[in-house]
Amino acid sequence: MTGHTHHAKVRFPPPLVFLGYLVAALVLNWFLPIPAPWPVQARLLGGVLIVGGLLLGGFAVSRMHAARTSPDPDQPTTSLIIEGPYRLTRNPIYLGFALIILGGTFLAGTLWGMFLAPFLVATVTRVIIRAEEQYLQATFAGRYSEYRSRVRQWL
Repeated sequence: MTGHTHHAKVRFPPPLVFLGYLVAALVLNWFLPIPAPWPVQARLLGGVLIVGGLLLGGFAVSRMHAARTSPDPDQPTTSLIIEGPYRLTRNPIYLGFALIILGGTFLAGTLWGMFLAPFLVATVTRVIIRAEEQYLQATFAGRYSEYRSRVRQWL
């Protein structure tokens, strides 16, 4: 490890950022509901998205544990994980969280979650992912640059 810091300098715990957006969508829906037909299929899709997000995030965390590194950005990263879901996205845990949030809004029958989704992705990218990527670049240098050049940030 050649990094200058011992962990990514993430300002907010990632799960709280995602939870904050879910709560915002539900509160907005409560105060400013947007009437829309929510067929059973949309709610079923919500359930599928939640399950998919849990599976994706769980698989990504299991790959990190197998490599003996922590998914917590406040802990040092000891290995660069590039297999499993990390072959398709550099942020499978955050993608899993986003699927869970989107699924939750479908299940709750609110359009606010879809309207807020681009802001959620922008916030996570700016506030969390940038700090993590700076840390990974400093820690893994050329190996991370090569990985970053071939795998997308989200999808």
